[in-house]
Amino acid sequence: MLTGHGDDIYKYKDIRINFSSNVYNHFCHDGLYANLASRMDCIRNYPQPTPSELEKEIATLHNLSPENVIVTNGATEAIYLIAQAFAQASSLILQPTFTEYEDACKQYQKPPSPPRGSLLYTTDPSKWDTLLKELLLSKELPLGGLGGFLLWLCNPNNPTGQVIPKDILESAIVSHPNIIFVIDESYAPFTKEPLIGCRNQFPNVILLHSMTKEFAIPGLRIGYITGSASLLSRIRKCRMPWAVNQLAIEAAHYLLAHRNDYALDLPALMAERERMARELSAIDGITVYPSDTHILLCRIEGTTASELKDFLANNHGILIRDASNFQGLDEHHFRIAVQTFEENTHLLNILKEWKH
Repeated sequence: MLTGHGDDIYKYKDIRINFSSNVYNHFCHDGLYANLASRMDCIRNYPQPTPSELEKEIATLHNLSPENVIVTNGATEAIYLIAQAFAQASSLILQPTFTEYEDACKQYQKPPSPPRGSLLYTTDPSKWDTLLKELLLSKELPLGGLGGFLLWLCNPNNPTGQVIPKDILESAIVSHPNIIFVIDESYAPFTKEPLIGCRNQFPNVILLHSMTKEFAIPGLRIGYITGSASLLSRIRKCRMPWAVNQLAIEAAHYLLAHRNDYALDLPALMAERERMARELSAIDGITVYPSDTHILLCRIEGTTASELKDFLANNHGILIRDASNFQGLDEHHFRIAVQTFEENTHLLNILKEWKH
């Protein structure tokens, strides 16, 4: 972790409302807690070297073959496995985005990018079509077969919450069969916009999925990769044995069996996102960027995101994400994940009073 993350709740005392982590913090985990408590004897034995039974269950859920699924220690392990498996490739990353793509490429890929640079910047959804076309038509892209060049996309994106329109992305994928599109769909449960999805038939797409985000269990690292059997077989060669611990596996089995207990009221959450964006924008000095999810990227004038974060944490027990360490953003950017009406209103009232 070269550039750091949010949800650093361990640095503060008495945090009561957490807007920093991109999860919805209000699922009831009592059933999960009871299940794990009843299964604690499982820690006395090694888990499967690779969680093949869980991979079969996920494959069945998505109407895939087990060869199309790799379960990982969170989506982050998946990122590093992909970078390692394609260590001889060049990568390009659409920014600002989750920092681990760049960190993983720096660790495994030499050089980490094609000649035109490893980063692309946009927070403007209207520019995606042009940006992708300019990139993919570039004569500077390396030539060769599938696996020589990777394009990393977080879709829906962190920290902007924006979704690349499915038709634009599909057109790029079909038009460039020799480019591997690594698409992180960890935030798929938090948008109504159509996505590529793991039932896609594209041989040049690797998808990342996060049970951490979907079920709000960031302390239990569990995620998975889906894609063509040929691409995933290359990634499997880089796996460490026992990378996914047995409690995480047990939790995943339980959560998949109780998915209905974790169903989001997505229309209500999106309506609350719209209210928050509207009322935040009305506060003098705060700019809110467009979002298709519960994530809101904001920019504040007159102070820094770090100063705002410390003020909220130390005086009100509220944690937000200082977004200044995302590539392409500056010290004034911060990010929140929309929570309940009452919690959101509490934050709004504090910000309104503080700005005056």
